[in-house]
Amino acid sequence: MSAHQGLDDSQLRKLFAVKKIKGVGDVNALKLINHFKIAEAIFEASDAQLTQVGLKSSSIASIRKMDFSQFDSTFKWLEGKDTSIIPINSTYYPPLLLQTATPPLYLFTLGNYELLLNPQLAVVGSRSPTPIGSSNTQQFCKELVNQGLAITSGLAQGIDGEAHRATLSCNGYTIAVSGTGLKTVFPAPHKNLAHEIANKGLIISENFPDQGVVAGCFPRRNRIIAGISLGTLVIEAAEKSGSLITAKIAMEESRDVFAIPGSIHNPLARGCHSLIKQGAKLVENVEDILEELPAIAGAQKLAISTETRPALNVESAEFLKNIDYEITSIDTILNRSKLSIESVTNKLLLLELDGWIINSAGGFTRL
Repeated sequence: MSAHQGLDDSQLRKLFAVKKIKGVGDVNALKLINHFKIAEAIFEASDAQLTQVGLKSSSIASIRKMDFSQFDSTFKWLEGKDTSIIPINSTYYPPLLLQTATPPLYLFTLGNYELLLNPQLAVVGSRSPTPIGSSNTQQFCKELVNQGLAITSGLAQGIDGEAHRATLSCNGYTIAVSGTGLKTVFPAPHKNLAHEIANKGLIISENFPDQGVVAGCFPRRNRIIAGISLGTLVIEAAEKSGSLITAKIAMEESRDVFAIPGSIHNPLARGCHSLIKQGAKLVENVEDILEELPAIAGAQKLAISTETRPALNVESAEFLKNIDYEITSIDTILNRSKLSIESVTNKLLLLELDGWIINSAGGFTRL
């Protein structure tokens, strides 16, 4: 596959090299491209022209000594199956990302790069979610997919992985934004998941394919997750969760941010509660999200069934009141219900089979 936008190898090498200029970060690299229009012009400009745009002598010296052969391995990678490079001027470059403060000069892709033009919603959250958090991720992603949205996340453990898997399980499209180069899968346990995403969806990165795990790249990739998406849904997050970085970037870019509230006793709800205080929309169901995305919601009549579980009889409904929306121990349920252990066990089994509760470590949680 190829989306080079007509750039030959020499032009691509110069585009790659812009980010290798000493002392030039993402912001200045973008300024250089905006000023000179094409990367070749930067390397053909005189010292005076480069000084005029604010480059220091060390940066100019770096331009003069640039070794373009350092990108040989990148071109070798681009010969692989379903690999591509999407320059910032490509028709396949995500239009929403282009509107952000610091769009990457290019994106490396593995999979179907045409998905970059699909409407997307970012789904992020804790790396160690509760059973309720995992369940909410699966439910929301499946219903969002049914409404025509691709699900974007960061391939991390926890909510990210759950979001990708839930989307794939219902034949939806998912996009993973990697913090490493695309030759490396991080975390390593997600190698099989990444392979499935590449086959059925898309993995992207702004980093060169050879780049391994570099801590600073993970916060930076969050701006891409937020930037290519119509909005960001935070499922569960602690007060200092990395997913809050994605949400705050989305807010700064005037994108919708959605947060699912939780128990005041759950540390993984505090990040969501903080976002809600800052203006994120509290969501209890998918309709709460879709009403903020009229272009999507208006494309088809909502056909979301909010209740697919069997109805409860009076006795079961009364027993269900003994179980909280956070982990409730079996001892607590016994004390509240005043029933025998045999009766409680049977009722819990039936409620779990019907999808009203889940068996969590330490007890049961109401859904």
